[in-house]
Amino acid sequence: MTIFGKTATINYDDQRARGEGHSPVIVSRKLKAGQGVLPVGLLLARDAAGEAVPFEVVAAEELGTGTGATKAYAGTLAKAPVQPETVAVTDGVETFGDDGCGRLAGSAGGTGTVNYKTGAVAVTFAANVGNGVAVDASYGRRLHGVLDEVVDTAASGSGLAVVHGSVRKDVLKVGIAAPAAPSAAVLAWLSDSGIWPN
Repeated sequence: MTIFGKTATINYDDQRARGEGHSPVIVSRKLKAGQGVLPVGLLLARDAAGEAVPFEVVAAEELGTGTGATKAYAGTLAKAPVQPETVAVTDGVETFGDDGCGRLAGSAGGTGTVNYKTGAVAVTFAANVGNGVAVDASYGRRLHGVLDEVVDTAASGSGLAVVHGSVRKDVLKVGIAAPAAPSAAVLAWLSDSGIWPN
């Protein structure tokens, strides 16, 4: 006896972020309340409480101010957890880069560390930081998926998200106030996370 059967059919429309190719893994994510209407394709991160929030790249967050008498500075990044290999710390003279394993290496020989989960950063510059000079950090929040549906957070506390597999590149968005297409660097971080835009 021969049995011919169709096991599944998957159809995608313009209302979803999931893509064709590598079948997506879709899970329900708890969304932070009071964020308004979140669009399809929004890149998601998690806040310290574990709730989904829009992914963002943070630029020039101040960690401290130089006194002219010290090389060591420490602080906590405000929007942790942090995406590995995105952390940069600078005083305008020496710049530290993140190696993806929690170590920061300075361009002038300084050293430091970053805890991706808590956002704790500690750096020791090669020379004292000038009096009144800002010590700034730039980083990306840790990516945790792509929203697969429109969700009004006033009406719902959860939404479906693609956490692995293919997504439609044409619907991807960073931010909700003024949504923008992700940069090449963000697309690379997304691919490193196991989510492939096509």
